[in-house]
Amino acid sequence: MDITDASGIAGKPYSDLAQPGSVAVTRPRQKISLELFDELEPVCHDWQALEAEAVCTPFHTYAWSHAWRTHVESMSEVRTAIVVGRDDNGTVQMILPLALRKHGPVTALEWLSGEHATYTGGLFHPSFLNQLSKTDFLVLWSRVVALLPPFDIVQFLAQMPMIDGWFNPTTHLGARTSANSYFCITIDAEWEELHRQRRSKSTRRSERRRERQLNEIGPMKFETHFEGPALAQATEVMFKQRSARFGEQGIHDFLSDAGMTGFYRALTKMTARSHGIEGYVSSLSVGDTMAAGLLNLIHKNKNYALVSSMTTDETLRKSSPGEILMRHTLKYCCETGLEAYDCGGGYDIYKDSWSDIKFHTADTVAPRTMLGSAYDGSYNGFLMAKSHIKQSPVLWKAFKTLRKLGFWS
Repeated sequence: MDITDASGIAGKPYSDLAQPGSVAVTRPRQKISLELFDELEPVCHDWQALEAEAVCTPFHTYAWSHAWRTHVESMSEVRTAIVVGRDDNGTVQMILPLALRKHGPVTALEWLSGEHATYTGGLFHPSFLNQLSKTDFLVLWSRVVALLPPFDIVQFLAQMPMIDGWFNPTTHLGARTSANSYFCITIDAEWEELHRQRRSKSTRRSERRRERQLNEIGPMKFETHFEGPALAQATEVMFKQRSARFGEQGIHDFLSDAGMTGFYRALTKMTARSHGIEGYVSSLSVGDTMAAGLLNLIHKNKNYALVSSMTTDETLRKSSPGEILMRHTLKYCCETGLEAYDCGGGYDIYKDSWSDIKFHTADTVAPRTMLGSAYDGSYNGFLMAKSHIKQSPVLWKAFKTLRKLGFWS
């Protein structure tokens, strides 16, 4: 899956980093009619039909959005706004899963479930993208805005600049690169060969030594859980481990937010046949202890690592069970014929060393009112500071130390 490389510098406009290639228009442009829905159910059939052919990730699917809306949105101040675009024949060519959220007195237009999705954005049929120029999209966007209730600012975060080789049209709205790095591994060889290509001889030797250390403590076992009591148990242990880790790091525990654990439980129960997404938990156990857990989603022959956890046992942690679990999960994906393994966001040395695709997502923050402009000024200042801190090893280390001491959560 082609996404983009990491040539961009966080904070720079995407127009300075990547331009859509010139694509020949294969048929005359069609008029697009727009409809607005404040519920998901009326567009279920059209949404699922489009996502089967659209350029998208699991975070763009109806199943993801429905689960999020059921468990999370119902407990938050979010107003759903789904925009559906149809061609002359009534065929859906575009779905924009939007939401209006209150930030104090400011109303922001966001992507639905955006704060919990690895990647955000709309769904577009490839044939529609094939004939959609920047000018065409901006004209279409003006019609979308006219259809929506009033809002103060557009706040589209974590958008992929390119998906499956297609330029993401919503980045035409003035997107800038985000501070966070994202990583993906193309599975283009058998496991042994892939392992040899991506990891040096000395690193592979160190990996074997760490696995021996865990086996000496207790038998080490890798498992994948797709259903039943084993899945439920692994999921609950993963939640507890993840929350404990947040506490150690001084980071806000999003799992404690209303509806979040229910949302993730729902994801683990999804099947490809019923939802278009296959959810599962992979685990690494040492004796009777689950040393590490990982919630994964499989979508369109690609594995997405979503939530990871690791035991609080310091003896087991010394052998890096999280890295070992990631490696065994990648091996499982390789052996089951998947084409790619998406590591998600956040920098880690092991993600960087394994991944051949590295990139930044695109953020669009565009005010429409004076109130939105005031909010934009403070928010952009926050984004710039965040980007500067993350790109400075010294500042990032100091920030993490202060966070552990409770200065930020």
